Amino acid sequence: MSPTPKRREGRRLAMLAIFAQNVADYDLPLTLSLMRDMNPKWQTLPPFTVALCEAVERHREAISVTLAGILEHWKLDRVAPVERAILQLACAEIDYFPDIPPRVTITEYLELAKAYAPEQAPGFINGILDRLVHMRGKEDFQAGKIIRRAGH
Repeated sequence: MSPTPKRREGRRLAMLAIFAQNVADYDLPLTLSLMRDMNPKWQTLPPFTVALCEAVERHREAISVTLAGILEHWKLDRVAPVERAILQLACAEIDYFPDIPPRVTITEYLELAKAYAPEQAPGFINGILDRLVHMRGKEDFQAGKIIRRAGH
């Protein structure tokens, strides 16, 4: 299996875990333990899943502040739990996984939104993540192509 499908599945499982945390307010070890108990295939969660979840857990406050600044007229807790989990994970990946290009991150989380969130959610998520990437100065987007800024 190539790294892309492994990471895609890792993101999906991380989204399920962070969603569960957003709904049930469990800590991360309990959430991951419950996931392992629910499905024999999840006895050994992919390292990428655990790393993403740990990044959200470790940087939850910073991620919340970042997203609140982008959401402007919304409070993060008003965003539906699935969309909130997707945004939290994407923000963590953009900020704390520098080896993954932000455009790849956005594309992958939009696919999760299409699969798990209401029809209008991908547009909402795309707008927020594009603003995050531009705010961070990580990339310029021109004519659908990504141009890396010097020094980034």
